[in-house]
Amino acid sequence: MITKTPVVIEEKRSFELHANARTAFTEYLKECKYGAGDAILMPAYIGWSAREGSGVFDPIAGLGLKPDFYRLDGNLRIDLDHLTERIEKTEAKALVLIHYFGYVDPAYEAAAGLARKAGLRVIEDEAHAMLSDLIGGACGRLGDACIYSLHKLLPVSSGGMLVRNRVVEDNYPAAFCSHDLAAIAARRRRNAMALAELVREMDDEVTPLFDCEGGSEVPQTYPVRLRRANRDAVYHEMNEAGFGVVSLYHTMIEPIREGGFGDAMNLSRQILNLPVHQDATPADMTLLVGRLKEALVRNRI
Repeated sequence: MITKTPVVIEEKRSFELHANARTAFTEYLKECKYGAGDAILMPAYIGWSAREGSGVFDPIAGLGLKPDFYRLDGNLRIDLDHLTERIEKTEAKALVLIHYFGYVDPAYEAAAGLARKAGLRVIEDEAHAMLSDLIGGACGRLGDACIYSLHKLLPVSSGGMLVRNRVVEDNYPAAFCSHDLAAIAARRRRNAMALAELVREMDDEVTPLFDCEGGSEVPQTYPVRLRRANRDAVYHEMNEAGFGVVSLYHTMIEPIREGGFGDAMNLSRQILNLPVHQDATPADMTLLVGRLKEALVRNRI
């Protein structure tokens, strides 16, 4: 079954503004209720300046936590063997991953997986990588929390953000800000690409309206034109079977109906919009197209 609109909120995130990134990090560490001497795994490339101190290290030292360091190579790549060793030899509570200069380590997923398997929280320092997270969707998804530093990427003088992942409460003020838009967009494009491949074998029955390969568009639905079937009958059959298709727009306004716009009128009688929203999977797309094929045969005109 695929609903007409998304209802799952697993991509939800909360965004909490702080004076700066180190304050956001401090608040999250307090929230985790770590005790004095609890170990936090950190990459062995952390700087300090007389004017600013160390944004990522100072909160750990200030709370009396114990830093433990895992090795990076000369290109700032995580040494997974050394990280594994430190996880095994310490009783660390959390792993800090730093996305240096906005770039994501090739071992990002593996490192987070090691931490998860050992029961550690994962905290992503995204002082440089806020846009890699929010726009690129390349990081920020494997941590329990992420830390942004606004002034490092935006024309503002200060500001930090604490981002909590996998939030289930629905009490945040703006859906636009509290949902993981990059993850939602990626899932929608993935589903549309799956449909494009599946309906390619049905070119005598179905014609896609748009080419979804390449580009940066994120589909709301996947619109197709039914060439030889009764669209209304197919629509009702698919919905009765649990596949929430729609037909946008099945009825034209009067000025268009009476204005001689033949192409628009023909399309309005043939269009069917297939769901691609983030609750669905490529496997669901296969089931949907399988049922669509049956409906097209039964309702051919």
